[in-house]
Amino acid sequence: MAATLFTNVSIFDGTGSQPFPGEVKVEGNRITAVARGQGQQLARDGARVIDAQGMTLMPGMIESHSHLCFTSSEDRIEREWMPVPERHQFIATHNAKVLLDHGFTGAYSGGATRPAIEVALRDEIKAGYVPGPRLIASSFERNASGERLEFGPQMEEAKRFAQDMIDLGVDSMKMVLDGRGATVVDKWHIINYGDQELEVISKIAHDAGVWLSCHSYQPEALKLAVKHDFHIIYHANFADEETIDMMEAKKDTLFVGPCIGVLMADAYDRFPTREQAEQIGAFQMMAGQTRVIPELRKRGVRCLPGGDYGFPHNPHGRNARDIELFHTQFGYSPAEAMVAATKWGGELMGMGDELGLIKEGYLADILLIDGNPLANLKLLQEKDKIALIMQDGKVYKDLAERFAEPMRIAAE
Repeated sequence: MAATLFTNVSIFDGTGSQPFPGEVKVEGNRITAVARGQGQQLARDGARVIDAQGMTLMPGMIESHSHLCFTSSEDRIEREWMPVPERHQFIATHNAKVLLDHGFTGAYSGGATRPAIEVALRDEIKAGYVPGPRLIASSFERNASGERLEFGPQMEEAKRFAQDMIDLGVDSMKMVLDGRGATVVDKWHIINYGDQELEVISKIAHDAGVWLSCHSYQPEALKLAVKHDFHIIYHANFADEETIDMMEAKKDTLFVGPCIGVLMADAYDRFPTREQAEQIGAFQMMAGQTRVIPELRKRGVRCLPGGDYGFPHNPHGRNARDIELFHTQFGYSPAEAMVAATKWGGELMGMGDELGLIKEGYLADILLIDGNPLANLKLLQEKDKIALIMQDGKVYKDLAERFAEPMRIAAE
């Protein structure tokens, strides 16, 4: 594979530093050289040279809470939640392509309604047979009612769930630690698992090298997740001071995904009236998050964009909106929000030493953005502004012809 050299780019390297002019060279699937500074040049050596005319080069984005088995995308709204498996597989495969089309070169699953589909999709993407983000595949979400595959909260059922998911080949297991559904306000307080059950599940998972993630709102459940070394906690809306202290103490190993995107969609897009949104607790949930997440940010806890996309009112393809919402709702600077979507995403996926930065030796998951997203985060939501998508050193999307004037490509 011929080398590719990006020249005349403004480089956002994912560390949070200000973009700098320079060049980036890719050989195979790795970034092999980065030149910093106007006029600095790397050896061409017959590489394909892409003159980006000042566009922004950045790491590929990473979705921290993907639900590829959730059926709706911007270009394909599906009202059926659980289509027959044969059709469901095609829908999930399409959703994976939608994420990659929008610049998400990696995704950590927040739960699959049919985990066998997601495991197979992960392997197909990895083998290069279908387009999609690098995928951490997950189990389905389950609750204490035992409605899904007859799993319930009892000890033996908890063991069986954990072992069955490991045997299936998931990378992460998703647990619903409290509530009976995200929008059932009067049941948010119900705790679905006890300490002993989570201790057993945690040991089985950790012994197998499988991560744990959870849906959790209330302090009691959040504390259980922290105690039992969950990799990522989703939502965390009502964390109290003691819980935030516990999260801070584990900030080197713990991630939090607030899922602000779906809350905004529930509040403003799902219903014709505010009263209906209030009935499902959308504004109450947002009020909790606007208190908790800025405090976690201040304490150095890694909070990640990823907003529960895949519903008809919050479809796949809008994922980058979370990055803007981190800025407008939680007070992150644009650079901090972009770090959360790149560098910290690589760390979430267990690949922090090779994914999420523009750095020598890192995997070549790269975007070229027509404009400066630090000045306008909305650019990341416009897939037509993504001039080029490179994943694992291979160009997936190349708008060289469309950008014939601003982008000159030549072999030198």
